[in-house]
Order: sequence, then structure tokens, then C-alpha cells
Amino acid sequence: MEHKLYCGDCLEVMGQFPAASIDAVITDPPYIIGAVSVGNMSSKTGTWADMMNSAYWFQAWYEMVWNLLKTTGCFWTFLNWKTMPVIMKAAISLSIPITSMLIWDKKWIGAGGQRGLRPRYEMIALMAKPDFVIPDRRVPDIWEFLWPATKPTGHPAEKPVDLIYEIIQTSALPEGATILDPFMGSGTTGVACHKAGMKFIGIEQDEAFFEMARKRIEAANNQGMLELRERTNRR
Repeated sequence: MEHKLYCGDCLEVMGQFPAASIDAVITDPPYIIGAVSVGNMSSKTGTWADMMNSAYWFQAWYEMVWNLLKTTGCFWTFLNWKTMPVIMKAAISLSIPITSMLIWDKKWIGAGGQRGLRPRYEMIALMAKPDFVIPDRRVPDIWEFLWPATKPTGHPAEKPVDLIYEIIQTSALPEGATILDPFMGSGTTGVACHKAGMKFIGIEQDEAFFEMARKRIEAANNQGMLELRERTNRR
């Protein structure tokens, strides 16, 4: 299956792609933690002004993503409760509908201060183009995927391959569809795309993580080729 990986800024790279050429976008962008410019510097998300400034950057890449998607396309993006205002501001400013909010129950609780509850979940916003449908009407908006604090690749924001694979399956994309991840990180979406038989386009600005993703996706592809050869030999 064809995979294309780019090391660079997603805004610059996405500008090279033709409109309406992508079937789905599945990505885990920065959560804008530590974006404080004024006020309480101990705050992780800053003031309301900081969050709204961040929303302009989100709006810039949201607009590019939305233009790249086909009318049957879908856009899945990870977030948490702290960045919800940023996500809402960016989407509403572009008249992009948030059609669902998926709750990912990690079945494990993370660290938290004594004044609040310990976090057990993250969220994934679904923004759907007019002709996108989820044919399986049994799919709920809460999914359980166990995910501990220690990540297999060492990337601090790595997500489970099985979770991304389930998103792909739920989206009911056509055979050989193209999936874009503008924030590729350790390459989880690429590995899931290979597992699902989908084409993948990944963009990552950090050179170290790009190399990590490249090797990981290449290994998944090689393993797939090995399994294919083994099945062929057994016939």
C-alpha cells in the first residue's frame, strides 16, 4: 500500500496537495499546553486570550484540512477538555460542523493535582463532510481502549494502533482510501492505515520523531510483506 511521508511544517506541505483529494484525516495535534503569554505562568493553557490566539493557528490548518477532504470525507482530531474552547472557536469560525465527540476511556487514571479528579479519558472530535455517513448505527460515542502511562515508542503522546484502526473501520472508507495525518508523531496512524489496507500521507516537523515514524511504518510494511510471502508459500 502506498505511503508518503513528509518532514516539514504541515501548513507548507498541505499547500502542495490538490483540493478534495483526501478521504479522511485522523490526527493528534499539540494540545497547546504551556501556551501562556500573560497572567498566571503556572497555568497550563494560559488566559482566554492565549487560547483564542491558539485558535487562529488551529483555524489555519483546519481550513486546509477541510479543503483537502472529499465531500464524503471525515476529520477526526484528538483533544482534551482544556483545549475544547480552542477547538470550538476554530471550527465555528470556519462553519465546520462538529458532528460527534468521541470519549476514549483509557481504563487507567493519570496523574492529577489534589484539587481535581484524576483523568481517565481523552476526546476525539469528529467533523464530517456533507456526504459522510457511519453506516453501522450501533457505534456509541464512548470507546474503551486500555492505554498505560508508559508508551511503547517513547513518544509522550502516542496513541494505540487499535484505537486508530477502529476509527478507520468505523468511518467505512472505500477500499484503498487515502488518510492524512498532519501531525504524524511516532507514526501510529500510518501503522493503522497499513493494517486497514489504506493509503497514508504523514507529515511531521520534528526530525527525530519523523525518523521514528518512518522506521516504524517501514517495519509494519515489511512485516506485512513477510506475512504475505508466508501465506503464499503455504499454498
